Amino acid sequence: MALIGDLRAYPHFPGFDPLTPGQLEDPFAELAQARAEQPVFYMEKYGMWVVTRHEDVWAAYKDQASFSNAVAHQPRCPRPQSILDRKGDWALPVDGNLNTIDQPTHMPLKRVWKTALDRAVDGIGPWLDRRIEELVSAFEDRGEADLVEVLTWPLTVSTVAHLIGAADEDAEKFKGWAEGWFELTGSSALSPEHAEACWHGFVDFEEYIERLIADRRREPRDDFASFLIAEQVKGAPISDREIVTNTIGVVAAGSDTTANAIGQMMHLLLSSPDRLQDVRALPELRANVIEETLRLRGPVRCEIRTTARDVTLSGVTIPQGAMVCLHLGSASRDESLFDRADEFDPRRERLSRHMAFGALSRVCIGAPLARLEMRKTLDVVIDRFPRLRLADDQAPLRYTESLVVPSLRSLKVKW
Repeated sequence: MALIGDLRAYPHFPGFDPLTPGQLEDPFAELAQARAEQPVFYMEKYGMWVVTRHEDVWAAYKDQASFSNAVAHQPRCPRPQSILDRKGDWALPVDGNLNTIDQPTHMPLKRVWKTALDRAVDGIGPWLDRRIEELVSAFEDRGEADLVEVLTWPLTVSTVAHLIGAADEDAEKFKGWAEGWFELTGSSALSPEHAEACWHGFVDFEEYIERLIADRRREPRDDFASFLIAEQVKGAPISDREIVTNTIGVVAAGSDTTANAIGQMMHLLLSSPDRLQDVRALPELRANVIEETLRLRGPVRCEIRTTARDVTLSGVTIPQGAMVCLHLGSASRDESLFDRADEFDPRRERLSRHMAFGALSRVCIGAPLARLEMRKTLDVVIDRFPRLRLADDQAPLRYTESLVVPSLRSLKVKW
């Protein structure tokens, strides 16, 4: 990235550092101040611009000619020698992923992926019911548990395993691979040892998916990988590589983000006993609980773009070739759209304006499945655990290190 001019002349906002422990937990006070005082600013530490207001993030989604997705999932840590020794000049398996493809190629490919995903998701409701029942039955007699450990992650990784046709016993591998994906592509500050482990996890991830795709070519089944292959055979303009990278993308995005969304939803409710009682008494509020959770604590904090030309937002010119963080979490708390924007309110209206799943042609194709998993989990937990509350030793929320998708590590509860 080549930026022209004196970096000191760019607008800065020193209070914001998304990878500090405190702001991994809660960056929103600083972002509210930034929206008011300096809505577009440059983070010299990370070589990245930040866009915080809803109208500006929306403008970036509309102006796809100026904001390229090409670097959306590029690693932020250098490739270690052990990877060079193992794979040579190997690139992260993100090329051809929908989130890294610009228009006009993006939409035709997105229609292909959506067709395959819709077929894989069709009729998944009863399977989800059975899986949630299995998981809840395994811990409901304990009296206490870590919901991240026993429910949110096991549910979401087994769901994506089911979708792509992976063996049940392989699902546990997906958690580490998915977290490694978002740490490696969302942080330049990982320790060398941890970054190396994430790199090797990526290699293992790719090799696993390549074997799975090869199996599906020999023996197709009713799963996402087989449906993608079927679209290719029918003439869809997708390469073998794109089938691999987008199957990887479904696993990473469909497990980590949804697990986080479910965990955040439960934490918000358990931190607001009055709201929880309302939701118990009025089931019609539950759909709003999901949307308010996504608005207030959406799992994807930001998306990364690169400017193809100079662009001006809120009076600030971002130069061509700049890396830009479109902060979805900040945009979804913009006071110009939402009164009491930092308050959790399941009765809130006009929630469709949040940006948790992106916007316009870049809306996540997995959003309906994520909402379905959230709703089914919410219904079971609310109805089966009338005395559910946060455990006494539940510390402030802790996350993996990523400015894009910080992954919730733990949520301890008792009943």
